[in-house]
Amino acid sequence: MPFLRAAALVVLFCLPGLAGEIPSGTPSSRNLFFLARELYGRELLEKIEYYNPPAATETGKNKREEDLIGLYQHLIGDYLGEADESRVTGSFELVEANRQKNSNTNYVKLFPRIKIDINRNLSSTVIYRIDRELSDDPRYEGKYWRGWAGFAENATLDLRLDRMKFRFGLERVSWGFGRYGNLMFSRQAMPMTVLGFSFRGENFDFESIVGFLSPVKEELDQMEIEPQYFTDQQRYISAHSLSFTPLQGLSFSLREAVIYGGPGRRFEPAYSVPLLWYHGYQLNSGIDDNTLVSLGFDYRHAGKFWACGELLVDDFQIEKKSRGDYEPDQIGYLVGAEAYDIGLAGSRISLEFARINNWTYNQARPHNRYINRNYPIGFPDGPDNDIVNWEYSWWVSAALRISYFGSIQRSGEGLIDADWSAPWLYADEYSEPFPTGIVQKEAVNGFGLLGLDKNRFWCKLEVHLADINNAGNVPGANETNWGSSLELGYRLPPFGWGF
Repeated sequence: MPFLRAAALVVLFCLPGLAGEIPSGTPSSRNLFFLARELYGRELLEKIEYYNPPAATETGKNKREEDLIGLYQHLIGDYLGEADESRVTGSFELVEANRQKNSNTNYVKLFPRIKIDINRNLSSTVIYRIDRELSDDPRYEGKYWRGWAGFAENATLDLRLDRMKFRFGLERVSWGFGRYGNLMFSRQAMPMTVLGFSFRGENFDFESIVGFLSPVKEELDQMEIEPQYFTDQQRYISAHSLSFTPLQGLSFSLREAVIYGGPGRRFEPAYSVPLLWYHGYQLNSGIDDNTLVSLGFDYRHAGKFWACGELLVDDFQIEKKSRGDYEPDQIGYLVGAEAYDIGLAGSRISLEFARINNWTYNQARPHNRYINRNYPIGFPDGPDNDIVNWEYSWWVSAALRISYFGSIQRSGEGLIDADWSAPWLYADEYSEPFPTGIVQKEAVNGFGLLGLDKNRFWCKLEVHLADINNAGNVPGANETNWGSSLELGYRLPPFGWGF
């Protein structure tokens, strides 16, 4: 693997670098997701599921696509495969990550995994993240030990019955097609404890989850009883999604979610009914739970073009009869398009735009904010920002992908956990600019390299230049800096035995 060693030497000794990454899944799941996403756009996969992508059923239109399908089959392998016998399977991923920006920092990451297959229909999987980079992440609220920190990425019990699937445990939930992130559930959201149900029909898919979220720290701090022993600050989430395909290559999605909880609030059984209209139930109950709804679409044409989009509505004012009606619309939308094999077989051109208004995901009651473990559940950058991002990538072979990427982002002063000051209640008329306050503007351009030796070795290298105006929403704080990130990974050969 000469190019892996060369990339490591270049980054470690010559280049400056990026800040820490959002801890989203394992390296295997990340590589698998982005490859699955591209194969889906090329109409070589029927579905995309973050932790359970399907097997490839189509044949490629050229040799490069056949090579990518072969790589996908290697990546999916025993990591997600179903066993025909009762057996235990284990694997271990070791990652060395180098970040350079203000300093040269190296982090070691470990990802042990074990899967127990009782039979073809019933299995249990546990994946841990043990990560020294978490100790430098101010959002991480767990424990540390000599610079080490970690959590369970996945700990589920899965039951598969033909077209139905039930799962219980801790997992990441990702709904949507966004390359940078989704609006309702992004892959960057922290794992949550859920009971999930899904059904796959001929022309439609239905999915429902009921889950628990971490308590909000500011409410825990108000408790008189030590929260280590007891807390009544429980938080719950329910969500459902219906996707249907009226025509070949065209699909639409309707999704809804509700977050509720707080002092003394118990689990609401009605929200566990998959077909219940959450918002209607919440209106009739008179309880101020936080409901969100989203509409999505995607269209694929001839394996050469893919467009997708999502509209999320947190709150929307129809009338202007009282001061409360001047509350800003809390909505977000995302639209993106990709084209394949333009000029070069194995190439991809991607363009995506997302905007999330201020106050979206937030609420007057902190326990109803759309966050879990201090990380957003929806769009990873939260509200009051927009971003356009683009990428041109080319699979030189199934072992090497090179890319040019860039983005322009505007970020206002609004935060997902900002105090609910409701300024519209103190004015006869009220409106807000977008983005609000002092606006940070960031333009990024960079190059990337991804090298894969099937599912054994990998190298991910990114180098970029960022030009930032009003950095940190401070007037006149302008900076230009280089950044780089290098990840070298090795996956031990899986081991297993039957029983």
